Amino acid sequence: LLSGAWFPKTLPCDVESSEGTVTVDCTDRRLTEVPRGIPGNATNLTLSINHIPHIYPTTFNHLESLEEIDFRCNCVPVKLGPKDHVCTSPLKIENGSFAALTSLRSLYLDANQLAEIPRGLPSTLSLLSLEANNIFSIQEASFSELGNIEVLYLGQNCYYRNPCNVSFEIEKTAFLGLKKLTILSLKSNNLTQIPPNLSSTLRELYIYNNMIQEIQEQDLSGLPNLEILDLSGNCPRCYNAPYPCIPCPKSSIQIHSKAFDFLENLRILRLNSNSLQSIRSSWFKNMKNLKELDLSQNFLMREIGDAQFLTLIPSLVQLDLGAFELRYLDLSSNKIEIIKRSSFPENVINNLKMLLLHGNPFKCNCEAVWFVWWINRTQVTIPLLATDVTCAGPGAHKGRSVVFLDLYTCELDTSYLLLYALSASAVLGLMVFTVMSHLYFWDVWYSYHYCAAKLKGYRRLSSPDACYDAFVAYDSEDAAVNEWVLQELVERLENQKARQFNLCLEGRDWLPGQPVFDNLSQSIQLSKKTIFVLTKSYIKSGRFKTTFYMAHQRLLDEKMDVIILIFLEKVLQKSRYVRLRKRLCRSSVLEWPISPQSQPYFWQCLKNAIATSNSLAYNKLLKETV
Repeated sequence: LLSGAWFPKTLPCDVESSEGTVTVDCTDRRLTEVPRGIPGNATNLTLSINHIPHIYPTTFNHLESLEEIDFRCNCVPVKLGPKDHVCTSPLKIENGSFAALTSLRSLYLDANQLAEIPRGLPSTLSLLSLEANNIFSIQEASFSELGNIEVLYLGQNCYYRNPCNVSFEIEKTAFLGLKKLTILSLKSNNLTQIPPNLSSTLRELYIYNNMIQEIQEQDLSGLPNLEILDLSGNCPRCYNAPYPCIPCPKSSIQIHSKAFDFLENLRILRLNSNSLQSIRSSWFKNMKNLKELDLSQNFLMREIGDAQFLTLIPSLVQLDLGAFELRYLDLSSNKIEIIKRSSFPENVINNLKMLLLHGNPFKCNCEAVWFVWWINRTQVTIPLLATDVTCAGPGAHKGRSVVFLDLYTCELDTSYLLLYALSASAVLGLMVFTVMSHLYFWDVWYSYHYCAAKLKGYRRLSSPDACYDAFVAYDSEDAAVNEWVLQELVERLENQKARQFNLCLEGRDWLPGQPVFDNLSQSIQLSKKTIFVLTKSYIKSGRFKTTFYMAHQRLLDEKMDVIILIFLEKVLQKSRYVRLRKRLCRSSVLEWPISPQSQPYFWQCLKNAIATSNSLAYNKLLKETV
């Protein structure tokens, strides 16, 4: 109940703890060094988008529990970084700066102008990201300590937005020791060939937007477990390109007929933007598991008319051919159940001359309305339409041609639509009423009683000679709070030899049998001040809202601010009302101190707040402002 924060308030970061994970987020705080006071049990530390120029071996002392460090964008390359803060010198990482972090699993060092892979990294690393740096050479020694790496990002170290003006070099044995590597990204590095000796455990290889002009038979032979291969953008079409573009010497990327023979587990293949003019069927003869193939932004207008290669890809789910002038499309003998308006761009389907659809198990339900409507109106030739383009179901439609589907059976009757709208509105209205009553019941309840009193001619009685010095409003159902009020608050204010205060307490001074609303109103009216003892559970209760409204009403009716707030727990930290009150009348907002040495000062401040009118604080602030 009375515990405080477990990290210093001077820490310029957000700290969150959940299920054993302690996350410290220092993103974009204009830091020039790693801040002190980071909790020792932190597991995730984010220091991205700052201006920290140096990492020392002592930087992460006492943070041995760290599992992930995000240190991206502390020295972004000139052409990639913000114009208002140009980083002229690269981030410096002393050897062994991360060595003591034996629990570290993920390390992000992107966009820091690093010239080489840092040395002395912990062997526990499984993810290392070094994209958008100035690393132009990768040697085997760079990974000598990183045998457990599974995910490695090295992209964007040498391309038109981060130029290097040298050739990107990868030693032949550079990746030989990475026996657990599953994901490798070398995108946008001006590479001219696929690096040799890649780990056979590799499952994802991203090598797009390079300058690879030829793929040899053996380049991918050692990657039997590869599932995703992205080779796009290695030989782009340069006409009207929005970036510096050099045409391929042979006008197209050259791919050996057996280049993909060993990729039996490949699921996704991206060959878009490679100026391809032909597709070899032999590429796909072993790709029985291929589900996604991207061939967009190539020169395949004639090749796609035959598309024999598609017969070798039985598991294909998604085919991106880009904007071709397609005239002949054969979709026969597949497992197509429905064709929707969104299945084809209008400029593609309306330009077709012939469309083959026979041999598919079409579902003839109301989802097929647009498809049947289009078939009955299109000028596209559909062979065997009346005999072999048939329904696979449901029920009586099985075996019938799709052209015989009665479109009118799927039209919604207006009365049913109206009934549905009314019932849906009723259900929605009931839900809104239930939620609103749950959230604002006490607000409506108070407003009703207040307005009723006004209509009956009731008015507040002025009370210059109040019976009590303060009425204490608290959560009487919370045993801990109840004990604090009776043993601490009452003892300090009523039973001291110095000035004694007369308090109004719910359990002691309320009239039995009288309505709660009347007791609250009398207690607030007959007291000079109203003290709110705030906890997480109390601020959510209707009793707190009603009491607060009544106390605040005295400010509106009598121009008397009688509210004093005592925080037993960290609540309402972002409340605009609390922040404004601290600014206007700081003496009326008190926090229960954790340290026993500070408690006498707290009691003195509370006594001063009870004995002093809040208007004095307002007058003092007004004088300071003027």
